[in-house]
Amino acid sequence: MYALIRPDGELQFLDGLGEKGDSFLSVATFIIQRAGWGGPGLHGHADAADHSVGAPLFNGTATSVASVLGGPGQRIFGSLIIGGDRDQPESHQPVPCGLTTAQQHLNRSGFGRDLRCWV
Repeated sequence: MYALIRPDGELQFLDGLGEKGDSFLSVATFIIQRAGWGGPGLHGHADAADHSVGAPLFNGTATSVASVLGGPGQRIFGSLIIGGDRDQPESHQPVPCGLTTAQQHLNRSGFGRDLRCWV
């Protein structure tokens, strides 16, 4: 399960990334919360691949949600996919995976806080 925040502010949860997955996973990946100590982490993928209408739109909702969840203070353009990470025991390297149920609730909570900031 992955969270998708579109430039229009819509939050959607997806079971998989579908055909667009490879283009999302190959661009602008950043850490939101580091996986470690046996706990899951979060990472973001900014959509730099969808330029069909010109430059991607600034996504204020995604920028705020990533910040509320502990991510870097960077401006996000286009769509944002938030996925999970788990710590690989042998190498201690993060391995991308879907969101846990708790992380889905955390994303909804961050999204709700962000919307209250914009009202």
